[in-house]
Amino acid sequence: MTTATADAADIEYLLDGLRNGRADASDRLFALLYDDLRSRAQSVLRIGPRQTLCTTELVNETWLRLNGRALPAESRLHFFNLVARAMRQLLIDRARLRNADKRDGGEPLTLGAASDVAADEPFDVLALDRVMTSLTATDPALAELAQMHLFAGLGFAEIAQLRGVSERTVFRDWRAARMFLLRFIADTD
Repeated sequence: MTTATADAADIEYLLDGLRNGRADASDRLFALLYDDLRSRAQSVLRIGPRQTLCTTELVNETWLRLNGRALPAESRLHFFNLVARAMRQLLIDRARLRNADKRDGGEPLTLGAASDVAADEPFDVLALDRVMTSLTATDPALAELAQMHLFAGLGFAEIAQLRGVSERTVFRDWRAARMFLLRFIADTD
């Protein structure tokens, strides 16, 4: 099940339940989105071939982090932004732990779907975090899009639906974000 096929009204209803303190809303939302979150976690873990997390661990750890904060999501867009942020932070925390043990660099990643070779060259997860932080300071909307695409595994159609814009707009914005990320990574090498 994906958010495109999951009933948006059910998701909104359960998010409203979370905001209003309904005890069963969190468990019901997790059950509703579990398969979707696993699918997204698989795509996120594919960007780093040496990940030490498995899909189930990433989903469960993400949910535990989100649920521990009482999940104050205002909308589906905000919810998936929180998911992306939590997945990103988990991957960064894991990379930092590995770096502390090895001191030989981080997790290799690519920006994929590239028309140029540079986008498929690996770079580490900590470098991506620095780049994302810089992009957030420069253009928060592009950073949000990149985070949802890279760390929550949302496709352009889903992001467009959540943002209420056309898929073409999202793709155009992704190209701009991707170019910023690639340029920043090239400058830091």
